[in-house]
Amino acid sequence: DGVFIVGLDILYGTYRSSITGSGCYWKRLSGFGGTFGHVIANELTDYLSLVEISSTDAGFSSENCGTWTKATTAVTPSLTSPFSDGVFIVGLDIASGTWSSPGGSSCYWERLSGFSGEFKHIEANDVGVFNNIVTIQSTDKGFSSSDCGSWTKQ
Repeated sequence: DGVFIVGLDILYGTYRSSITGSGCYWKRLSGFGGTFGHVIANELTDYLSLVEISSTDAGFSSENCGTWTKATTAVTPSLTSPFSDGVFIVGLDIASGTWSSPGGSSCYWERLSGFSGEFKHIEANDVGVFNNIVTIQSTDKGFSSSDCGSWTKQ
């Protein structure tokens, strides 16, 4: 945790947090002036998080996220194993295809084309749905969910 200069303290790439349940907050920065205008993207989550730091980012800051490591190893036992809340890489952590979850009034999910944290990488999403069924495309880079329960491959 702390503030890191991209290219000096941390290299660009896709990173995964190590701590869940602690209110992890991260932000990608275009500068260090401390203004909202310097925030490229940010997230506050209690779940496993992923972020793609760009070579054009000036900095990266995080609190209560633990250690950030390059996202090169799976966090699930297999591509078709049930998984819960967090952000997952298609083809590394989970398989493309149709998945279902019990959902609920606070359930939120996203199919992602990237991990920048920017809206442009949300391919599809939904909120407050019970008995979710979603088809994760083979072209999706990731999938994110919160408060949806366990996802099971159909």
